[in-house]
Amino acid sequence: MKQLLLWQNQPAPNAAAANNDVLVASDSPCTNLASQTLAELTSPTEVPVTDEPETVSEQNGPPIPLPLPTAVAGGAFGWTTDGAIAPDHEEVAALTAEHAHGMIVVLSDYHAVENALRFGYDPATGRSPETSEKREALLQSLQQERKRFLESYTDAMNVYAEAFGEEAAEELDCWVRTTVTAGDPQQRPYPPTHPWHYYHAGDNSPPVPVDQIPSDEDAGRYLENGLPKNPAKRLAKLEEWLAREQKQLEVDRVRYADIVERGAEALSRYDREIAYTSDAMARAGALSLKYRHISLALGRLRWIEDELKKLGANQLFAPN
Repeated sequence: MKQLLLWQNQPAPNAAAANNDVLVASDSPCTNLASQTLAELTSPTEVPVTDEPETVSEQNGPPIPLPLPTAVAGGAFGWTTDGAIAPDHEEVAALTAEHAHGMIVVLSDYHAVENALRFGYDPATGRSPETSEKREALLQSLQQERKRFLESYTDAMNVYAEAFGEEAAEELDCWVRTTVTAGDPQQRPYPPTHPWHYYHAGDNSPPVPVDQIPSDEDAGRYLENGLPKNPAKRLAKLEEWLAREQKQLEVDRVRYADIVERGAEALSRYDREIAYTSDAMARAGALSLKYRHISLALGRLRWIEDELKKLGANQLFAPN
């Protein structure tokens, strides 16, 4: 049996494919994970008795349901010379783990796009585009990405439901959402760019002092394509970028320090009551985002300064 058979090759049922709001509206008990406490998310819940196959789960792992007899008979898991494959417990566990991993990646990417849309920044650079034309192009690109991730997650849910039943698909959806929202307990410590680095139920780490935030060494690679080849124009553009980045870095540092000092009081009502649903999570999310901005800015500044040194070392302007 191919582990990715369900994820990659099986079509989703047409009736279920109409549910295009699976990430934002669902009958699943995990619809509003952000408004639930960690205890509510991790405590066991009573599973109602139904006619669908019983679902079990390994410790800290996704649920492992029994395949639907109709799915097995229809060849959902493949065929051999002896007939349709009926996967055993270990095979279902492996297949479900692979399927859940794909759903986690898609849901995480979806949340990243949602944040980028809300704050108006480019995920590749952490900054807002400079012109209205670029902002509009970014908006359209992010909206397309959002739709793509939404459809991909919906398809994954539909495929799993076709093989294991609607209840099993909802349990897997709940486990995936819980994992993405609460974080994987095996992935600690969290980096300072992750909200759970600061959250009391995560690492509960103090914010890094603003003058000790390291630079992102990869940030500069996004700048090369925007530089002209002409040496004089290149120098002018680099000097323009240098001044802009230095100014923005100072603004970000002041903002970061303000959040460190005042916590959620430094944030908007939207962030505290809607975006993050709690003051603690709003503070954690804001710190992680602003840390990322500062780190990226430092990386871009280092790259710009290195490029300026190269131009100076190469004697841009030859003597008369």
